[in-house]
Amino acid sequence: MYRWRLEQFTSAAERKAIDDWRRNVLSPARRAIFDTFLKRLAKMESWPTGICDPLRGYPGRWELRWTAEKVEHRIFGYYGAPLVFVMLIGCTHKGRIYDPPGAFETMVDRARKLQTGEGTLSEYALSK
Repeated sequence: MYRWRLEQFTSAAERKAIDDWRRNVLSPARRAIFDTFLKRLAKMESWPTGICDPLRGYPGRWELRWTAEKVEHRIFGYYGAPLVFVMLIGCTHKGRIYDPPGAFETMVDRARKLQTGEGTLSEYALSK
């Protein structure tokens, strides 16, 4: 059913970055929009500009983009294997302000932790 597999950063303490962000930060309405957004992405053959764009200043890093309740949302990550996207952190965006404020630093830190074995990946479960 889905073409793409989505993976998420999981800490050494087994905290799943995107699951935690979805549950603890997003309102129920934003959760529903996020879930629909990811399900649609996972079914696409490729992701168009405007939905998935490279992050300036961070080679190899990309942002998934959507709006919910008039708020811009982002997932920072990178392409893993073919048809695999690794999600490192979720955030909101207005102008040049990101919430959480250290989103870019966290993205870099989590990518480093994956390389050093201080973190792992786990599949992000999309409901059917």
